[in-house]
Amino acid sequence: MKLPNFRLYETQATASLIAGVGCVISLLCLSYVVFRNFDMKMGVISYNSEAGMGQYRSTLVMLGSVTTGGLGALAAILGYSSLGQKRNTTQGRSALGLILGAIAVGLTPVLFYAWRTMSEAIIQKATTT
Repeated sequence: MKLPNFRLYETQATASLIAGVGCVISLLCLSYVVFRNFDMKMGVISYNSEAGMGQYRSTLVMLGSVTTGGLGALAAILGYSSLGQKRNTTQGRSALGLILGAIAVGLTPVLFYAWRTMSEAIIQKATTT
């Protein structure tokens, strides 16, 4: 299998768009994991840290944040490096990849901060000593 030539600006633009779409999908999944069971009245995100998806939820948020931020940075860098080049015939892909990457890089820390400040584990049973 032949690897793509990343010296070509069209290849960079296409890779930027693919990474941008991937980071938007990852951002939507991260938003779902973060804001599932969000109580607006109390301002907390409750989750069960003992069973079900809740026991893996904090790990999923951290991995999702790294994935979304990495894909967004890749999309933004590739889009920026190929945007405005004379030999790039796919300027729209470069611009769209840059925009999607910048949006993802901007929203990822916001979602991570929301999780870290508003998440509270549900207490299942009282411990007596």
